[in-house]
Amino acid sequence: MEKVLIVDASKVTALFIKRTLEHASFECDTAHSLEQAAELISQNEYFVGLSSLIYEGHEAGDGIDLLTANGIPAIVVTASLDDNQLKDILKKNIVDYVLKRPEHSEYIVRIVKRVFNNRKTKVMVVEDSITVRHWISAVLIRQGLTVLEAANGEEACKIFADNPDIKLVLTDYTMPGMDGRELTAKLRLRRHMDELSIIVLSSDENSRTAPLFLKTGANDFIHKSASVEEILCRVNSNLEMLELLEESRDRANKDFLTGMWNRRYFFEHAEPLFVEAEDNDKLLSIVMLDIDHFKNVNDTYGHDVGDLVLKEFSSKIVEYFGSRGLASRFGGEEFAVLLEGVDSAALESYVDGFREMIEAFSMYCRHEKLKFTVSIGVTSNVKLGLDGMINRADILLYEAKTSGRNKVVCDPL
Repeated sequence: MEKVLIVDASKVTALFIKRTLEHASFECDTAHSLEQAAELISQNEYFVGLSSLIYEGHEAGDGIDLLTANGIPAIVVTASLDDNQLKDILKKNIVDYVLKRPEHSEYIVRIVKRVFNNRKTKVMVVEDSITVRHWISAVLIRQGLTVLEAANGEEACKIFADNPDIKLVLTDYTMPGMDGRELTAKLRLRRHMDELSIIVLSSDENSRTAPLFLKTGANDFIHKSASVEEILCRVNSNLEMLELLEESRDRANKDFLTGMWNRRYFFEHAEPLFVEAEDNDKLLSIVMLDIDHFKNVNDTYGHDVGDLVLKEFSSKIVEYFGSRGLASRFGGEEFAVLLEGVDSAALESYVDGFREMIEAFSMYCRHEKLKFTVSIGVTSNVKLGLDGMINRADILLYEAKTSGRNKVVCDPL
């Protein structure tokens, strides 16, 4: 992880912020002068910097300028901030500001985490006024977000189709052609509210406009007279909510140790793929995999090393099969992959390539070289149905185990 730079003349304040962020697993450097900060910047990469406003011998805001001049998103940390000071620092394209108070420590963590997460987050701004569109985009870009722009609803739909990983859409209401309400309805058909946030920006004074948008599927409604600060707070809150919902889904659908899809998710998503394959005569195969002599690994090296082996093995499965199938940890050292589109004639050779990769792989644990192998059972007999294919692949896996291990046993063509 890249680091956080904390620039503050007060060693007490800098230490407090550092400990607060380190508790949230961020690595931090501290500087107590702008000269020291410049030296650290020349030697390190920082994804965000927190700077005080005032330094002896410097103009107010020079610390912010140092960060932004080096392409580091800047957060102002200050003891107090009046309206005139706020106007001045907002001109410097800061990310945000926080007050030097213990009760604001949680917000410091939130905003730093937000900047970190924003680096892999796409948002789209839909606005027919090029001036307003560029202004909103500039505000979001300085938060570290990747911003895509559309001049109207039709253009937005095309961009969205090419970028399904967009997390948030900020759209105007009144636009030529497809307006914001129609766009909201179309986007909501493609993605649910727990996967995509839609925020409407409008200058409409009609009291019914906001409720109509919210009923259409918008997550939030902001009047165009709102301050930059309010817009950013709403954007950040919506993105944080999406992340919380995603974490909740992951806890339900992913194996806690390896991060792979769990057995429940596998069956939930394999069944429709299987039905589709039957209807369209697509090639499907089930691959069952089991680490050989895994109990010996746990008994010899301990369960902590066994966990490392499972993590490495699962990452290899995803690396090898991930683009062509649905991979899951079924439990213990047993894994399953639903493969799509692999011809029966090439199936055994393809799967054996994974066995060879594992046989050649080694990892170091407690200064010892550790190697392991895998046994695999494979079937592409879709007439058995999903459950039948899994049972058949399990039987073939058992055959691989009992006939010597470190081999692939595949149904005959």
